[in-house]
Amino acid sequence: MNEAETDVRAGSDIYSLVSMRMIRLFVMLRKAGVLAHRRQFEVSETEWRIMTQLGERAPVSLNRLADAMLQDRGQLSRAVKAMVERGLLTRERKPGGPEIEIGLSARGREMYAKMVEWVYHRDRVLTQGLQRDEADTVLRVVSQMIERAHAMLEDEQRLGE
Repeated sequence: MNEAETDVRAGSDIYSLVSMRMIRLFVMLRKAGVLAHRRQFEVSETEWRIMTQLGERAPVSLNRLADAMLQDRGQLSRAVKAMVERGLLTRERKPGGPEIEIGLSARGREMYAKMVEWVYHRDRVLTQGLQRDEADTVLRVVSQMIERAHAMLEDEQRLGE
């Protein structure tokens, strides 16, 4: 049994574990982000995610967008329709087939540029006071943890089949 296992079994606070603290950080960032998205950009969390996906990958089909976002196609379709009506997105039939391609409209591109500025500002606020080497260490460690978490996800998906 390693030291971490001993601590857990001895009744230590599970919220001191790295994974639990990362979850707490994610939840706080997500909640603050949802509030900011609504206040500053008048978009829901789903609409924010659509904008960021399209800002990086447009044009894409609804199916591809749903896959990238791990989102229900029906719910996503309703959100896209509302965003087209608000002038943020475009929908065009793909030449030679029934598939519809979704992209950012001119207004959507303007909003996306402001969203990117906001994301960079938020990151600067979050990492304020960290030395460059500390920030580099955080990025390196988080990247390693993401790789491990991805492997854990793949294992769970295989076991669930």
